[in-house]
Parts: sequence; C-alpha cells; structure tokens
Amino acid sequence: MRGARNPKLFGSSYVVPSSSSKQPRLDKSWRAILLVIILVVAVMLLGRLPVWRLKTVELLGDKSEHISTELNGLLGQSIFASSVSRVIKKTHSNLEVSEFICRRGLPATLRCTLTLRKPEIIWKTDGAGYLVDSRGVLFAVQPPDQTNLLVVEDTQRQPIKLGSIVASPEIISQYRHLVELLAAKQLATRTLLLNESLYQVTATLERAGKNPIQGLFLLSGDAFSQVEALSGVLATKGDSITERIDVRVPGYVYTK
Repeated sequence: MRGARNPKLFGSSYVVPSSSSKQPRLDKSWRAILLVIILVVAVMLLGRLPVWRLKTVELLGDKSEHISTELNGLLGQSIFASSVSRVIKKTHSNLEVSEFICRRGLPATLRCTLTLRKPEIIWKTDGAGYLVDSRGVLFAVQPPDQTNLLVVEDTQRQPIKLGSIVASPEIISQYRHLVELLAAKQLATRTLLLNESLYQVTATLERAGKNPIQGLFLLSGDAFSQVEALSGVLATKGDSITERIDVRVPGYVYTK
C-alpha cells in the first residue's frame, strides 16, 4: 500500500525491523572490571590521606635494636605503603628471627611481635663455629664471646651453609640430655665429637684432679644405661684408664 510505514513485499508477511535509538550497553564482565578499577583507585587515593599515616609502631617480644630502628623508620608513612610490607618481608627472611608477626591497627598503628632464635649448641666444622637453635637450624656465625655453649664438632666436615638444618630437634635434645646425665655423675663435658653418624658421639670428659678422657656413646641406644656403665667402670678402674671408655655396645665396656 502506498504510504504504508512498513510495506510488505509481494504480499508476504515480512516486516522491516524497527530501528532502535538506544545506545549499546556494556557487557556485564566489562562492568565488573570497571568497578574493580574504580575501587582500586579509590583505595589508593584514600590511602594517601594523612589519617592513615603511621603514628604508633610497637615491637613486642624479644628485643632487637636493629629491627626496632627499621620499624621506627616507618613512622609517618602510610599504613598501606609498600615500604611497610618490604620491612616485614625483610625481617621474616632474617635467619636470626624465628617468628615475626605484624598486625596493622587502623587507622595508624603497626604492632609487631618478635621471637629471636636462641642458640642451643655451637656446631663446629673446619675450625669455624656456628650457632644452632633447638630446631637444628644453623643461623649465625659464632661470636667470639659466645663460649658457654656445648660444642658439637663434625669430624667428617660435611658441607654446611647458614640457614641449613644440621640435625633434627630430637638429636639436639639428645645431645643436651647426654650432657645432663654426665653432669649428674660429676662428669663435665663441653665438647661432643661426631664420628660416623649424628648418633655416634665422643664426649671429652673432664675429671677433677685428673686428665680428661673420652667417652664413646651411641645415642640411638639407651643413653642412661651407657652413662651408668661408664660411671661404674670409672668408680672401679678410673685410675688405670687414661684415654677412653667405649660403652656403645650393651653389656660390654671397652677401656684404654
């Protein structure tokens, strides 16, 4: 028909689609991305406000002048600044640190708890000494003034490096337990020599008024029985023993 808005072709039912004046909408995924970008920018801008600048930094637990100085250097910086995260990460990687936990208290407080490694023994190899904690972690070179700890000397000179584990916590505990058992018998020892394994140790025994001798022990066995056997032999034949006593085999004592 002439003048019809939607003419039909050859009497068919085809209708010309109506044109839409609406603008195309953003896909839902793009809207989500845009929202995230807006939120990130908003957080970054808010983080620069003076209200978020650190006013209080606390270090609880063990004391460390070096770590305390680094934390205090964060005062005045934003609590969300990357420099805060860097200092925390750096302290975590410090071998002398056993545990370091930090919590941000809004709006402007940083509170950290520090636990330093405590040396249990001195691990000696190739003439050099290192500090080892109760977990067996070798974490520092022995300071010249640190001489009051038990020395465990590796005569096999196995390669080591700072941060490595030289013995399990159980073995470290056994070394200290052996020293305590000997001390109960008035036998002082400051050095344990490792032989074929971590369990075969030679203790340098100091006796009042007499020359030191060596005691050979096998810590995978009964340390208490071995110390009792050694003490009994010293009580009966102590004057004739000048070098060592081997109590590693149950029921047998070798002396020289």
